[in-house]
Amino acid sequence: MVWEEIGERIKALRNARNMTQERFGKLIGKSAQYVGRIEKGQKVSVELIAEICKLTAISTDYIILGIENPTADMAILDGFSPEQIEISLDIIKKVTELIRTPNGNNLLIKELMRRQNVQSIAAEGLQAIL
Repeated sequence: MVWEEIGERIKALRNARNMTQERFGKLIGKSAQYVGRIEKGQKVSVELIAEICKLTAISTDYIILGIENPTADMAILDGFSPEQIEISLDIIKKVTELIRTPNGNNLLIKELMRRQNVQSIAAEGLQAIL
């Protein structure tokens, strides 16, 4: 699964630069067929990923992890304890896994609505007590 995601990001990178597989292959010293296999999820070396990142001025965080702006994305965790960061990242991983299931978007929306409803009920209960 990871290699397919890396391949999809490399393809998106190539398309964003309006490059054919042949042209991109020449840039990285590979054939168009090899680029096609990478985009479909073939494993590639760390050295090739580093070379792609260097030649396209894109971060390895994007190619490997899908993080487009790592500094800005991680800023939301400023002030969190290590335990809170670990919990937050675990939640993000679980949500990501859920979204990737065939029915993921529907399940996510239902869960968010359920949580919103629970919060509303809890808030009403607190107001009644106060």
